Amino acid sequence: HNCNKMLSLVGSPLSLAGASAPGVAMRAGTPAMAVERSASIPFLKKPPALDGSMVGDVGFDPLGISTTIIELGGDLRYVREAELMHGRQAMLATVGFVFPKLFGKLPAEWAKDISLNPLEAQYQIPPVALGQIAISIAIAEGLRSRIVFSNDPDYVVGDHGFGAGMLKGKSEAQVKDMKMKELAHCRLAMVAITGMFFQTAITGSLYPLVDKF
Repeated sequence: HNCNKMLSLVGSPLSLAGASAPGVAMRAGTPAMAVERSASIPFLKKPPALDGSMVGDVGFDPLGISTTIIELGGDLRYVREAELMHGRQAMLATVGFVFPKLFGKLPAEWAKDISLNPLEAQYQIPPVALGQIAISIAIAEGLRSRIVFSNDPDYVVGDHGFGAGMLKGKSEAQVKDMKMKELAHCRLAMVAITGMFFQTAITGSLYPLVDKF
């Protein structure tokens, strides 16, 4: 009798464990809500505003700028427009930064005494030439703003008619690929022109392109 009593006491916790096991197994098997990570920065959460619908969207926004813009009622298409414009200017800037040194100055009288160092040359351009540059920029930006702020539902971000013929006859996948290539070059150029500026300011050269300005 005592032996049976002891066995029943030992069996009690086992039976309780067995009864609770399904519950434990169910809790262990319940899938946790996975946090979606940024494709570009895997240790950060994917910004909610970057849903991958735009070409080149890899979830890169460590400062949460896209989220702030959406919360304030802004439009990410305008931000993409700005990115493309800055990128295109940066691509031109990287070429213009070294072009006079590698291929020569403009064949103009006023350009003869201007330094080949672009950081110095910007302060040596005659006021008349600077005025022409400023007026040209104002006209170009004025025409662009009419397109960007037209509220045209058919407006394609960054499309201002320049080079549109290169996309004719291409499939949707090919057009997307071309846009991705442009965006990649834009981003690279923005990083490049920043590096070129600092390297020239610190060392006076852009080795191996330019040994010395």
